[in-house]
Amino acid sequence: MKDKSNSVHKEHMNLYRVLSLIAIVIATFGMTALLCAQNHFFIDEWLCLFLLNFVFLMLLFFQLEFERCIGWLINNPQTSFIRLAFAYFICCVLTFAMTFLPELFRPVMLIPILILAVSSNGIAITIGIFFDLLLSISSGNSFYALLCFCMLTLLASVLAQALRKKEYRIWISILAFCLNMIVPGIAYYMAYKEFSKKICIYGAINGTMTALCCFFVFRWLWDGAQKEKDNLLLDIVSDDFSEVKALKDFSMVEYEHARKVSDIASRCAKAVGYNENLCLAGGFYYRMGQWIGDPYVEEGVKKAKSLCFPEDLLKILQEYYGEKKLPSIPESALVHMVDALVIKLEKINDGFEKSEWNHEILINQTLNEYSSSGIYDHCGMSMNQFLKIRQFLTKEEILR
Repeated sequence: MKDKSNSVHKEHMNLYRVLSLIAIVIATFGMTALLCAQNHFFIDEWLCLFLLNFVFLMLLFFQLEFERCIGWLINNPQTSFIRLAFAYFICCVLTFAMTFLPELFRPVMLIPILILAVSSNGIAITIGIFFDLLLSISSGNSFYALLCFCMLTLLASVLAQALRKKEYRIWISILAFCLNMIVPGIAYYMAYKEFSKKICIYGAINGTMTALCCFFVFRWLWDGAQKEKDNLLLDIVSDDFSEVKALKDFSMVEYEHARKVSDIASRCAKAVGYNENLCLAGGFYYRMGQWIGDPYVEEGVKKAKSLCFPEDLLKILQEYYGEKKLPSIPESALVHMVDALVIKLEKINDGFEKSEWNHEILINQTLNEYSSSGIYDHCGMSMNQFLKIRQFLTKEEILR
């Protein structure tokens, strides 16, 4: 079959991303306003800092969208930025709280560590440096304070990448503690040409906060970000999800069909070793375009993108029955097999008594015809996996 690869590539405005970006804008200007009010700035100084916010936000939004499109943000081009917006808000609160701490001994390493847990290294550096500038300008700190903050931010951005590996977390936490003792201590001496016990105490407190964040908070945010796609795949097939409710209202026949295909595909995927959550969601939404109308493949993908469905799920919808594009992943081929079988068996059951046809022969014959047509040639499914799927489906009770 000819690969019709000219599927939908056009990006559509996404409500979840827009709301997340609006939240980032509000948090940025809100934090800046608090810093200005706290320091009794004049109106011209307010305007200068707001202009700095505008430049930063333009750069950040470009960077976010660019890195999202090429898959650098938690390897999910369909991410909604919700986790990033949450982490950003926490960082704004922390930055304002830092103004009440001693000069030079502010845990600025927390900012890139938290941001990197839900985004990329480039985003973490951009946000971290901006917060350093804002904190230094608004607080009237010295050149040495800004230098100290920027150095700690860069060090944190480098070290936080290793926090993604569990075996390194304890060592990175210890190293972060030491850096928060050494770097601010050096900056303090360069600025004031003196040293005292309180410097060690401030550094120890600062380092302890950063080390605890490295070991506990980063792990919580990072694990959550990595589970984002799996959690989303489960959420979008729950009865509470808006599209599931809408499908029930639209047609109970389509809803029951979607549930049947979803259930069979996910259990078969588990038996073969495929991504069962992807097949669960792919089976349910495989006919999404049919619920909306022509051109159904394009409309289904468009709707799925507006809901921030994961990239692999979009592939399955784009590859609906191989009409626009042949299945490119084994989960897409599996969902096609199950949906096609369910439709065919439902039609046969409506026209004949069950005793008039052989269930296993019909399933084997149907799947063999699909396989020989070449529709699964580019999906990465091995012959052994195909045979396991065929064996599972011939024994599947729901199909009887």
